[in-house]
Amino acid sequence: MTTVESDWLARAVLTMAADGPDAFMIACLLGSDQAADLCRNLIELGAPNQPEGDSPHDAARTSLDERFLKGTARWGRQTSPEDLTRFHKTSDTWRRRLTPLLAMDTGQVRTMMTGGGQFWVMTPGDSCWPGQMDDLARRSDWAPPLCLWGRGDPEALICCDRPLAVVGSRACDEYGRSIAHQIARQAASQGHLVVSGGAMGTDAAAHWGALAAGGGRTVAVFAGGLRHMGPKRNSRLFENIEADGGALISELPPDTIPEARRFLLRNRIIAALAFDIVVAQARHRSGALNTANWGVELGRRVLAAPGRIDQPENTGCNRLIHEGKAELLLSASDIQDICHPAHAPIHPGRSVQQGTSGLVKTTEDHEHQGSMQPTQRVPPLDCDHPIQTTHGNQPLQITLKQSGTNGGRLPTHSQHKEHPSTPPSNPGRDCECEKTDDLPLTKEEATVLAAIRTCQRRGGPPMMGQLRAELANQGHELSVRHLMQLLGSLEICGLISLQNGCVVAEDQKNQAFQRQRSKSTTQPSAPADSSLRGGTK
Repeated sequence: MTTVESDWLARAVLTMAADGPDAFMIACLLGSDQAADLCRNLIELGAPNQPEGDSPHDAARTSLDERFLKGTARWGRQTSPEDLTRFHKTSDTWRRRLTPLLAMDTGQVRTMMTGGGQFWVMTPGDSCWPGQMDDLARRSDWAPPLCLWGRGDPEALICCDRPLAVVGSRACDEYGRSIAHQIARQAASQGHLVVSGGAMGTDAAAHWGALAAGGGRTVAVFAGGLRHMGPKRNSRLFENIEADGGALISELPPDTIPEARRFLLRNRIIAALAFDIVVAQARHRSGALNTANWGVELGRRVLAAPGRIDQPENTGCNRLIHEGKAELLLSASDIQDICHPAHAPIHPGRSVQQGTSGLVKTTEDHEHQGSMQPTQRVPPLDCDHPIQTTHGNQPLQITLKQSGTNGGRLPTHSQHKEHPSTPPSNPGRDCECEKTDDLPLTKEEATVLAAIRTCQRRGGPPMMGQLRAELANQGHELSVRHLMQLLGSLEICGLISLQNGCVVAEDQKNQAFQRQRSKSTTQPSAPADSSLRGGTK
């Protein structure tokens, strides 16, 4: 690799060189017209052990110093001779980290940065870039990320003007988990984005709470690269976040190891993304207190749940309230005083096409933008209108059709890996389902019921995201609103029940027994699962 032309790839390479947030790098970027110019300058700098007096090396060093001094002035900082000496040492370290990339061609570097097409890369010039991230440069001395790596729907980052962060200790008790779950569920049910760190304990409870809202969106921010998302026991959680229209993001390249120091730096991104921060439960030295302190520095509103003073799990929250850094959280069920009014998801002015602008996914997307096929997304939440895609500069209307074929569309992530035990879609099976249940089901209802039973046989009752993914695998793209209507009809018929955010298909023998029982009584018919709700009166 001798040169980099695209902005997203240049920013990805510079992130790898800096190995995390670096104010020196931001200053150099502010002093450059384009990120590609800075990346080229750094490559031309030569190895740190290059002999003195080398003309190309001296010219590159002079140019890099000029970028640093100009960017520092634009940032509103003053530079001392000691700062320039530190910058020389730091920039030599940058150049050393880039040495392995010089033996690769541009295509190999692009593949490495996108994980072979598994991850998209977002830059500040992209329509889905969260603008509040820039507060890290304006309100604190720490640098904002140069770009973001992610999986899932990038629009999740801007689907809410005032996202809510819910954080807390990993070793929380039932009180902390309950608060995080309730707050997140209430917020997500009203259209607000829930942000957390994807960890065990409070973070996991917050993410699951948002998912339990039935179409709620949530974003998990990771301390390392997306090839090292963890903990592993939360893998099912991460799959559900992605399937339900959320996003998994990191500011670091995919192969970056999540070292301990990176978790505290990750917290600044959670705080920057949020408008309000709720600390559900925190110990005296919890990392959630670091997130709260970032929030205070960035001017965010911080709330903390009070707890018993004789339990160490509550020490951190009580101290935040005592020191005036956080307001007292009055309720976990009423969020009117925390969040802004309920709203539908917000979408950018144009659909983001992976492979154009700053959002990149695969090598082919980047190199063949002119002949690229339109990208189809899972429908937005609470949206029944056709999916908007872009092909060149013209928007293209794609209506949702329930068809057994793929219709020529590009597969979504949930279609990339098909479970080996998944039976092929069989139109005859839908008709059989209608006859077996002896109920006047529409073909759509029968299709949804069959998909629920398929998921249930495979790994237990599905959540909304898993069910939509299974339907998509069978060629049926349904909006969340339409799917909820179909589930409501099936529940009224007593064929399913909703339990803790999961859709449970009732046993067919039990359904037949309930129908026979309802026919043999003079009382009005009750739903087949009435025994679960207390029966008839």
